[in-house]
Amino acid sequence: MKTQKTIFLSFFSLFIISCGANKIVYPTQIEYTANPQLILDEFIAYIESQGYKIINANDTRMTLRNQNGFFTAEYLETEWFNSGVYDEPTGKEFIIKQKVWIILDSNQISVKSVFGYLDGEEMVVFDSAPDELYRVVNALPEGLKQMVSSKAL
Repeated sequence: MKTQKTIFLSFFSLFIISCGANKIVYPTQIEYTANPQLILDEFIAYIESQGYKIINANDTRMTLRNQNGFFTAEYLETEWFNSGVYDEPTGKEFIIKQKVWIILDSNQISVKSVFGYLDGEEMVVFDSAPDELYRVVNALPEGLKQMVSSKAL
């Protein structure tokens, strides 16, 4: 009986701690089947409709290098976006930058979110976010994922 109580309390404590913890923000990976130019056009319109401003809407093509050689991608990057969520200890507003790679050679899309706040001239960047910020940061990658699946892109 005492062992069961100990196990139950351990699991209950773990559950309570995990509910209050920050969530790690991983890059989002999406597979596509449509023409990359169509996806690029759809993504630009969607990203701008979410309030982000795209820095390089007219110059998106880039060649990248990895351990296997070179590959070509369409790349979109946004300006820093005010999230409306504030860091509790400092009172500074979190800002978000989204980076989207539409890889032409492998039919993969990668979306990376960078977020943090400005502390004077220095940018403080985070890997994990509290629930409220996590929802704001992940809204764009999840929206892009839903767009690809719902429109069969």
